[in-house]
Amino acid sequence: MKGENRCLGLSLVLVFALLVSISFANLVMAESSLSFKIGVVDINKIMRESKAAKNARAIYQKDLESKKAIIKEKRDRVANLEKDVKNTNQKSPAWKEKSEKLAQEFKELKRLGSDLDEQLKKKDAELTQKIFVDIQQIINKLMSSENYSLIMEKKSLLAASDGLDITDKIIKIYDAQR
Repeated sequence: MKGENRCLGLSLVLVFALLVSISFANLVMAESSLSFKIGVVDINKIMRESKAAKNARAIYQKDLESKKAIIKEKRDRVANLEKDVKNTNQKSPAWKEKSEKLAQEFKELKRLGSDLDEQLKKKDAELTQKIFVDIQQIINKLMSSENYSLIMEKKSLLAASDGLDITDKIIKIYDAQR
């Protein structure tokens, strides 16, 4: 319930901020003889549809698959050791040695899994950040070259005319740079 109230509160704050921004924009436009050009960008669409972002994700996916293969190999080794321990007489000296080796291998598997997971999360965050920085640079250049007064992210808007959407233009520029 608290999460829903917090989400509702954040939504209301966002709507209020948007209304204030629009009111300010209208005030500036009314008092200014300058043209006021607004653009809307859908970052999620850029991440889904641009060739450059897809290529970066493909590289990440290959790395993910190779790390999964390492984990699978280690998991198979632990499973084989576990079978070996189960098939060994518990009273024999070899059972204790095999059990200790199994415990050590299992500990290493858990550590490897968490290390690889952390590495992948870090790489994903770095990749996403790099894409955002590249897109932000494109937006800044487009803003100055085409005299935009305001460019907003689509998910922060309640509604906007399709004519304001410049996402496809940004995707073309981004893909051309890569």
